Amino acid sequence: MARTAYHHGDLYQQAHEQALAIVREQGDSAISLRALARQIGVSTPALYRHYADRESLLAELAISGFQTLRQHLLAVDQQDSRSALIGIGLAYVAFAREEPNLYRLMFGGRVLPRGAHPRLDQAGLAAFQVLEDTVANGQQRGYLKAAPLALLTAAAWSLVHGLSQLTIDGHLPGHDNEPQLAAGITALLLDGSIERSNKEPTP
Repeated sequence: MARTAYHHGDLYQQAHEQALAIVREQGDSAISLRALARQIGVSTPALYRHYADRESLLAELAISGFQTLRQHLLAVDQQDSRSALIGIGLAYVAFAREEPNLYRLMFGGRVLPRGAHPRLDQAGLAAFQVLEDTVANGQQRGYLKAAPLALLTAAAWSLVHGLSQLTIDGHLPGHDNEPQLAAGITALLLDGSIERSNKEPTP
């Protein structure tokens, strides 16, 4: 295979981009530092200077995934708390649908155990913080019940993560139905009743 021209300082980013393309097409199991070095056209030791091992490379991919997810969540308009909760859910599911293999890597504790990569844990928490802030805002404005913030946030995350996983695994209808699903799930979280999903909360 012909070697790809590169500048040494760009090797980290080039390897990252190439590995991300592989994960998107084939999943994280297809990642090999030796094969990746060969594709880029560098020696394996040169790549090891940037990534200690295969797992550290996968961790960097997952970190960038959480950073992108966080940006998508931050882009949701927070002016209306009810709409914001639905918007957060839709943004979350949309990311999972657009990046199914990366999403599986990000939340695949078997591949990247929690605690093994502190920067990855921090990136995940930063994305989670957006959801927690949205739930807290909903409580402050009276859209959510007076319950422990950690409990409500965990419930919201469980619902949206489950919806995302079922969607990318093909167990739910196409994305055209996601707004209705997200609205129904949010209604259950807001007031426990799908029938009341279009009503304003009682002051």
